[in-house]
Amino acid sequence: MEAPQPIDAVASGMEVPTTQYGRAEISQDPPYSAANFCCPSVLSAIMSIICPFSWLGSCRVLSEKEGAMLLTWGKFSSVVTEPGCYVLNPCGTTLSRVTTKQQTTDLPNVKLLDLKGNPVVVSGVVFWQVEGVKASLLNVENVYQYVNTTAMATLKQVVSKYPYEDDEIHIDEATGSHSKGLSLKTEAAQVSRELKDVLQDRLAHAGVRVIAFNMTDLSYAPEIAQAMLVRQQAEAMVKARKLIVKGAVDISNDAVSQLESKGIQMNEGEKTKIVTNLLTVICGDQRAQPTLSVS
Repeated sequence: MEAPQPIDAVASGMEVPTTQYGRAEISQDPPYSAANFCCPSVLSAIMSIICPFSWLGSCRVLSEKEGAMLLTWGKFSSVVTEPGCYVLNPCGTTLSRVTTKQQTTDLPNVKLLDLKGNPVVVSGVVFWQVEGVKASLLNVENVYQYVNTTAMATLKQVVSKYPYEDDEIHIDEATGSHSKGLSLKTEAAQVSRELKDVLQDRLAHAGVRVIAFNMTDLSYAPEIAQAMLVRQQAEAMVKARKLIVKGAVDISNDAVSQLESKGIQMNEGEKTKIVTNLLTVICGDQRAQPTLSVS
């Protein structure tokens, strides 16, 4: 099993929890004992001798990728995971089975709140596998329902620690570099790793190994999706305007410098007029209409 990577504690100005997840050990099974199958208790042995016909149909077949747990008079006796045919004492024994194949649990369209309180719709999928047969059958009522419910709670906990997107620029005081904070939209790999580690800690006692926990879909909830679209369009327009103005200023400055380098003498008023006209033409929304003064 691959060791989970620790969560990066540097979050570009955003506080990140320091608790390390994913270190809980999965409950393992005790070794198989053939004697517990044939003679699990004195009472079972005596009853099977008194009623020898009870041994008819006492053979149990265990398939590949399947585990079984034996209870004798309600108490744990043994676990078997190797496929084959086993003879089981029929008196007072119960054989429970669980698959050890890799399973998937889908979490479609779960509405949650992000760090800023915005409702978001998140879909996820959990890849998991039973490694501890005894723990999966004794510690929880239904391991499949338990994984689904625990995964939902884990998704809600982790998603609420991140914003959907973070447009604020954070400055690293040590290096002076500029970067955006962590968010669900940009840090999918880190969020998935944290989801997996947190869920593994919660499922370890149930004998379940979490292989991966990935977010498959992420969007704003319908009630705020239109408002967020308008906000994104406004932000894009502001960024575009800033770029246009910066280019217009550079063009105006170059134009004045080139005219002066050609020997054309201009006073401050003429320079201001040239710069004003160029900025008007470049930054205007509509096509400029040239005019000439005849006065």
